[in-house]
Amino acid sequence: MRRFESTKEEIVKDLVKMGVERGDVLLVHSSLSSIGYVPGGAETLIDALLESVGEDGTIVVPTITGQIFDSPENPPSYSKDKPCWTGVVPETLRKRGEACRSRHPTHSVAAIGKMARRIIEGHEDAETPCGRGTPYLKIAEIGGKILFIGASLESNTSFHTVEELAKIYYHLQPEPTCCRIEINGDVIEKRCFLHAYGTPRAFEEKEKELVEQGVARIGYIGRARSILMGAKKMIEFTLGRIENDRLYLVRKDHVDHWCVSSSISLIRENKFDSVKISLYVPKNASIKFFENYMVVRGVRMKMSGLNLTEGVLETPLKTVRKLELQGGYNYWLSFKKAGNEIGIEVLDFKESDSFFNL
Repeated sequence: MRRFESTKEEIVKDLVKMGVERGDVLLVHSSLSSIGYVPGGAETLIDALLESVGEDGTIVVPTITGQIFDSPENPPSYSKDKPCWTGVVPETLRKRGEACRSRHPTHSVAAIGKMARRIIEGHEDAETPCGRGTPYLKIAEIGGKILFIGASLESNTSFHTVEELAKIYYHLQPEPTCCRIEINGDVIEKRCFLHAYGTPRAFEEKEKELVEQGVARIGYIGRARSILMGAKKMIEFTLGRIENDRLYLVRKDHVDHWCVSSSISLIRENKFDSVKISLYVPKNASIKFFENYMVVRGVRMKMSGLNLTEGVLETPLKTVRKLELQGGYNYWLSFKKAGNEIGIEVLDFKESDSFFNL
């Protein structure tokens, strides 16, 4: 049994044992607390990562700022010092003097190392957050790896790269957003297609298959169960699966109730006048909104640790008119204030396995 404490030297040894090599370009998703007690905290882990790849290597972390309410009506913006929500390690790395950060309003990364500038440059010009011209695809193109330290594949942003390359309809908002990008004190505007919230993913469930196919390997960094994979190999493998099943990365029997309840709460709390989501409704299922009720049939929803397959939920939503959504589609929904009530409107819908038209 390992000791509770992990020093920098021990972490470096564990990284090497996992398969990290000098000269590697490494995209790191991490849970610092899962390692155990690390003297010096996030700074020590970052130092260990940098030492493991050496002077010719590069460490990249996701510094994501995107939120459910991002849309043309509520456009996100980028600034170098905008905090991310991806954890203490990315926040600590992006604040280092030697770090550089890509200029994207929702899915930026921060990087330190030999290839850092090449990886982050031009992210603001990419049409989509994680696809062509973005750091996530560049890391794969130059033979980089993805490391999950105490994190599951639920946090694998590079699965979104696959969805964007495959032009999966459910993944992106159907209309571009004009975003503000701050560069050296000046502000420019860029039109970007942003992520659409409302489709539950099966990312974590893909670990077993990736390991069995030799795409990923499991090891330990301190006490943290960790996963290492080649970025290009993972993307190519997953694209192959999506060719046969456009919904390969989707939890096909679930509906994302959190997106519905969060949208309603944001409006009721007067934080926004409107919120849009792309709600996925599985085949052989239906969802009905009327008054302040949401009726679900043929789907699973996780709520307070319980799995519901059918039920009538009372929500804060006081709908202006009844709305029924049939299964097999993604609905681009608008929740909007309507006097003392909240209106819900279908703006667009397509079969969930349709192609996105860029």
